[in-house]
Amino acid sequence: MSHTRTWKTSRVHFQLWLRVIFFVAPFIGVFFLPGEFADPDGSPWFLLAIITFMMLCMWPFAFAAHWVVGSEDGLRLRYWPILTRTVPYANIASVDYRSAVSPWEFAGIGLRIASGGVLAFANRKGPGFGIRTTDGRSYYVVLADDQELARVRDSISAARPDIQTGDRKIR
Repeated sequence: MSHTRTWKTSRVHFQLWLRVIFFVAPFIGVFFLPGEFADPDGSPWFLLAIITFMMLCMWPFAFAAHWVVGSEDGLRLRYWPILTRTVPYANIASVDYRSAVSPWEFAGIGLRIASGGVLAFANRKGPGFGIRTTDGRSYYVVLADDQELARVRDSISAARPDIQTGDRKIR
């Protein structure tokens, strides 16, 4: 185990244009409300229920973000508001560091289960790292910048100098 302090990377959000879509899209139904109120047989309640449901489903993703928290025991991979995974340093079998990763390598942006069972935290393009654990699980995280990638690399290499690293995709 390494005797380092707890640290965390910055939160990686979706790009602004996508966050705006998540926030504004539920209001599309508002344009149909005047017709429902004008129709003597119309009832706006079903449409209001749909708008409310869309807000509850889409607004958390307008604020969704992922980040990594490092401690002396391991890494905690966070995808707010959905998921947290803890990977102890002792369970890391191999690591892949890359200076440029595209979310489309993992079938799109967001929290993805990509081919080969890789759980990807990829809200945008950027540097990233992949971890394969001793129990066969694989994770890939896209970070905000190269300094954060260096911090993750330093933390893992300090805790596990024997670990295999590479510049390949984890499968």
